[in-house]
Amino acid sequence: MSELFDQFVVEVQELLETAGAALLALERDPADRASVDELFRAFHTLKGASALFDMAPFTLLVHAGEDTLSLLRDGRRAMTPELADRLFRALDQCARWVAALEEAGALPADAAAAAETLVRGMAGGETTTDAAASAGEADAFPWVAALTDTERAAVGEGALTAIDYTPDPECFFTGDDPLALFRRVPDLRLLRVEPTEPLPPLAEMDPYRCLLRFRALSGAGVEAVTPAFRSVPDQVRIGSVALAPMLAPSAAPPGSLAAAMLDEQARILDLPGNAAERDSRRAAAARAVAAILTALGRATERAAVEAACTDAHTLRRFLADGPAEKPAVAEPRPATAAPRRVLRVEPERMDALMALVGELSVVKGQLGPLVRRAGDGEMARDLKSFEARLDGLVGDLRHAALRLRLLPLARVFDPLPRLVRDTARRLDKTVELVLEGAETEADKDILDVLGEPLLHLVRNALDHGIEAPERRAATGKPPAGTLRVRAFQDKGGVVVEVSDDGAGIDPAAMRRAAVAKGLLEPDAAAALSDDDAVRLVFAPGFSTADSVSDLSGRGVGMDAVRAAVERAGGRVEIASTPGSGTRVRLSLPLTLSITRVVVVEAAGSLYGIPVALVGGVQRVPRAEIRGVKRAESVVLRDRVVPLVRLRRLLGQPGDERVREADCVVLAELGDGPVAVAVDDVGERADVVLRPMTGVLRSLSGYAGTAVLGDGRLILVLDLRELL
Repeated sequence: MSELFDQFVVEVQELLETAGAALLALERDPADRASVDELFRAFHTLKGASALFDMAPFTLLVHAGEDTLSLLRDGRRAMTPELADRLFRALDQCARWVAALEEAGALPADAAAAAETLVRGMAGGETTTDAAASAGEADAFPWVAALTDTERAAVGEGALTAIDYTPDPECFFTGDDPLALFRRVPDLRLLRVEPTEPLPPLAEMDPYRCLLRFRALSGAGVEAVTPAFRSVPDQVRIGSVALAPMLAPSAAPPGSLAAAMLDEQARILDLPGNAAERDSRRAAAARAVAAILTALGRATERAAVEAACTDAHTLRRFLADGPAEKPAVAEPRPATAAPRRVLRVEPERMDALMALVGELSVVKGQLGPLVRRAGDGEMARDLKSFEARLDGLVGDLRHAALRLRLLPLARVFDPLPRLVRDTARRLDKTVELVLEGAETEADKDILDVLGEPLLHLVRNALDHGIEAPERRAATGKPPAGTLRVRAFQDKGGVVVEVSDDGAGIDPAAMRRAAVAKGLLEPDAAAALSDDDAVRLVFAPGFSTADSVSDLSGRGVGMDAVRAAVERAGGRVEIASTPGSGTRVRLSLPLTLSITRVVVVEAAGSLYGIPVALVGGVQRVPRAEIRGVKRAESVVLRDRVVPLVRLRRLLGQPGDERVREADCVVLAELGDGPVAVAVDDVGERADVVLRPMTGVLRSLSGYAGTAVLGDGRLILVLDLRELL
């Protein structure tokens, strides 16, 4: 069952994400019935899937969650933050078990004990409401009042249990058999099967889609009937109804019973209820009125009857006068769009495809020199035409392969609502999370890089940025803080901004902290501009926190953010206004598979510098380069910028040639710009970056290797490590 088990692991991870999102929505709005149903379906599917394997603790836990949600759905238990905490703990435990299953193929040894503890927790603190049957329950089943004489005779009189079951159209694929459910109903006295919508022509009918509604009456009580529909509580309504004894035919003259039945339908139309209940009653009353009129020899078009069954007054007037005019013919219902199909592909296959595309790009680049060697004859013209077509096809193939690797940023956004919810509760803060641009796409490798930095930024914003409600109220702010995470594409890359409306960063406090930690001398700290002082948050080991917690305060979070983003060829920017909030911007390339580099030369070897880090290239006269001991600097764009020589960084011999000017690449790094002197600057090229492997894996200063279009090999530099 290896393949089935692998599929189980993938699907359970998706179900846990769905359940977590639904639970967050339900906690925000306990009256959200759609979230209750979605959460119940997730637990129900988890229970069914886990039952295929030998993992009783897993099945026990999700079964308990399903029972809890059933009580919640029926109104016998209220949604509270404490109940949400218990359900979240159950989901977290399931996630840990799935990780253990993926790694070891079995649940941990303490799984049974953990499941028992969580099950007892979900059962505790239960709050219930009065679920006793009331006279109003019968109003939820208006079709009962419209039973025919034959049906009433078969059902009998007195207290009955009504069942209104509308299966999910895809129920056959989820393992539910509607008829099999009714076979388990005790004392079933009536079963009515009706289409939920006009049936399409036979040739267009989908035999795998359920378009039916099931209505039934049972002589057993609600408690005895409910277990039969335990697996589909979101699709069924069950309640108590009472049928009065039928009048004997001789008790009234012919026609009086029909008149009484028609008057009863009019009374039903004016019963109170929500829009869905009233619509259901109108449909049932229209069917009953049409059947009664047909029996009296006054057959009327169904559309006219439906138009009259809007309220009691309209129906009684219609019965007295007949239809005023021919009703308009209802427009046909548009066909339901076919569900989008998703194909899962292993990441290794995608990586192999991108490697082949990269090889093809290299081979295509070798065709150019052959074309130039061919001269200007007819063969050369044919080769040039072939090269142009091949270039277009390779470009389209590369673009298509990249699109296959692109995933929406929702993958890294999805954990944030839960993180904000739990952290805010621990800190006794009220925080509203706003997510924008979750549909923005980026390469899966970029998402892997982005995940951890994004969590660091959100934690810091919650812990240090957004103030406690009482402090916000004292400064005239609303008690609830706002944390906004926004993503969009810009200049061929992906930008993610994390901003809050909290206290902001105090530049004076940053200067004092830098001096206290020995990072800067007092004079150097005082000379810093406010913007540069704020950027000290990215310095290694820097923190202004008064105490260390498991959330932040160790001085490693923001430095880790910058290091991770810059290793991926991106940049980090920060802006803050004391008292108003902070914004951190992460700019990352769209993909790591194909990197755009500037080719430079040093000591006869070729190297690549990611274009995302290059702020400009220019030749600087030697006379404009200033030296202080072994250090050098140059003025670029009205700023004094430190200058380093690539030969020296790489441990190569210096250039003995006398040059009037040096070729300088301006590198924009997180700590500020740095001028890198190289021997020469060549082309800009899109290359497939391949990380170092084998004994070169631990070599610092290099991001990987790449092959240019003409077949030359280059080393792509990691300037941050080199500097």
